[in-house]
Amino acid sequence: MRFLAESHVDTPALREGVADLELGVVDTRSPEVRIEHLSDVRMVAVVRSGHPLLRGRVTARRFAAAEHLIVSRRGRLEGPVDAALAERGLTRRVVGSVGTFPASLFVLRDTDLVGLLTSQAQPLATALGLETFPIPLDLPPLRFGMAWHPRHDADPAHAWLRGCARELVPAEGPTPAP
Repeated sequence: MRFLAESHVDTPALREGVADLELGVVDTRSPEVRIEHLSDVRMVAVVRSGHPLLRGRVTARRFAAAEHLIVSRRGRLEGPVDAALAERGLTRRVVGSVGTFPASLFVLRDTDLVGLLTSQAQPLATALGLETFPIPLDLPPLRFGMAWHPRHDADPAHAWLRGCARELVPAEGPTPAP
């Protein structure tokens, strides 16, 4: 088994046979790709232990006033959090982006930046001495799923792999601690 990093450009990896199965928030636009929803995932905020934002109640205004780090494989500096803040007349200052959530944790651990993480990855943040808390905004959950090309539908080995993915991905991610 070989795990591939997500590319910074959209490529038809499933169609071209470069990848057999995609797990994550599937955003493919290939009409023939099969997509199966596995769970809804919530995002949580993550900061270093002792971060000033942890002193007192975290409001949308205090959250927006902090400096933020975004995870974007394409280097984007805004996302759903910015749309939710805009609905409240707020903006945040994003000072940078990194390509993966694990990479972001090492930046967050040594700075006063605020990042986001899926609730499923909270144990990784905890292991690195980081703290998570609920985002003070009404954000929709992310749809975590798997995708594959239909040429694999009848392949017993691929069916077994999809079954393993179903068993490993909980129906719901852990609920963020208040």
